[in-house]
Amino acid sequence: MNQDKQFEKLAFRIKLKRWVITILLIIILFPIMTAVGYKITQSFSARQSSGLMKEMEIQQDLMSPNIQNSDLVIGNSNIGGGTVVSHQYKDIDGYHLPWQTVEGKYNWLYHEIQTDNLVNTDNQAAYTRTTETKIPLFYNNRVKSPNVSKAYEVKKISQMKNYVGEVALTFRHPMTYSQILQKLPKGIQANWFWLGVNGKADPTIEDNCFLGIQSFNGKLGPNDYKGFRKSLQSAKNLGTYNSFSITDYAHGFAKKYPTLNQARFSGIIITGKTENFKPLVNQNWITESSVGATIKRVPYIKPSF
Repeated sequence: MNQDKQFEKLAFRIKLKRWVITILLIIILFPIMTAVGYKITQSFSARQSSGLMKEMEIQQDLMSPNIQNSDLVIGNSNIGGGTVVSHQYKDIDGYHLPWQTVEGKYNWLYHEIQTDNLVNTDNQAAYTRTTETKIPLFYNNRVKSPNVSKAYEVKKISQMKNYVGEVALTFRHPMTYSQILQKLPKGIQANWFWLGVNGKADPTIEDNCFLGIQSFNGKLGPNDYKGFRKSLQSAKNLGTYNSFSITDYAHGFAKKYPTLNQARFSGIIITGKTENFKPLVNQNWITESSVGATIKRVPYIKPSF
């Protein structure tokens, strides 16, 4: 009996020792594993947020027709992920007009840009859904009946007094940068140069996702185009509309036109005082002219040119 009791006591001590060791290991290892797990998940989140910001930067470089971004920041974040937000505006001859906010989301495993560009269209025009501001549209001359009817609005805007505005001009034939500048009248600035589309793609259904390059004070330089071309080459997931792949077109344009002097543009967005658009009325090198945003001039803001 004594041997049995001694054996039971020994067995209990061994079990107790194991329990104590197990509890101590849990106490020691739990915070370590928690810290390691947190670090790993935050590393994954950081990778996804960085990738998201890079994609948003590329899309803003390539598909922001006369749209500027004020910032690109993490809107909110938690252990599971977060959002990246970009606040945007338009610069129309020195007047800033609030534009829609672009947002993306990320977690440990993936990231995505919100695909809804919030555009409302009817057969006459397109508008931003959040502000109901008119969007300047481009047209494909090979499409006879586009989703939004062809616009010829430069004459109408030129009759407005004491306003500044923007107009998208679609060219009869693609032109080089130098050819475009030669055709523009004084007091008009080319803010943005459109790359066009191929085949019978209809740009009016592209949710304002036009491919193009933003100018700096109406001017482009070889280095500006060089950086832009790199973004075209690295672009991914830019969207597809009725079998027209914007990504494929971006890659093809970069390959076809390696320098600014060689590049051919299918249209431009111009800005200026509305009265200065008059020389563009009835020009045969322009097939369509679509007015975008207009702002009434005020004494305390001087137009840029």
